[in-house]
Amino acid sequence: MNDHSISIMGNNGSGKSTFINYLVGLYNSEDHHPFLKDFSQSMSVLKNGSFGYAPEVAIFDNNLSAHDLIKYVANMRKVTNFDSQKILERLGLEISPHRILQEYSKGMRQRLSLALADIGSPEWLILDEPTSGLDFNGEFIVKNFIDEVKKRSKLIVATHSIRLAFELNHEIWLFKSGKIIKKIYVNSIDELEKEILILKN
Repeated sequence: MNDHSISIMGNNGSGKSTFINYLVGLYNSEDHHPFLKDFSQSMSVLKNGSFGYAPEVAIFDNNLSAHDLIKYVANMRKVTNFDSQKILERLGLEISPHRILQEYSKGMRQRLSLALADIGSPEWLILDEPTSGLDFNGEFIVKNFIDEVKKRSKLIVATHSIRLAFELNHEIWLFKSGKIIKKIYVNSIDELEKEILILKN
């Protein structure tokens, strides 16, 4: 188990996305959001480490290709040796890297976002609802991808999926009303379901 990896769970509006936005630097001051005072000491280690980020909904220029985006991210991270085709194939995208994104489905875009986040093997990988909108096959591919990368990177994964949170075998942070109310490990899906049920009440 990677003791530094975290799954975060909570109802809509509980503060999960705010927390992630804070981590990736979208808020410069605690005054910018009422939840931030509860988070500011939680993950200060990130400030000194490299990270990759995959949002729940990634917005791409439809006229670009996957290769264009991979090259752009690789240049930003000073990664000089990369293979666009292999990067895509890791997420089950066995298609031409020069195919424009207008021809990608929602699930393909979701998986491309994960591929981009992992370029350069960052110390931290921050994934916001990585299986959102994916079919069964897409979920399987993403789960295998996460299992692979967690062997060498620390992860923060926000998810509504009880099964995914359990299978990741991370410490789970439960959010409610803008606060991290509990940090737990669980031994079964039933145990996690009970915690989520308590969280909803």
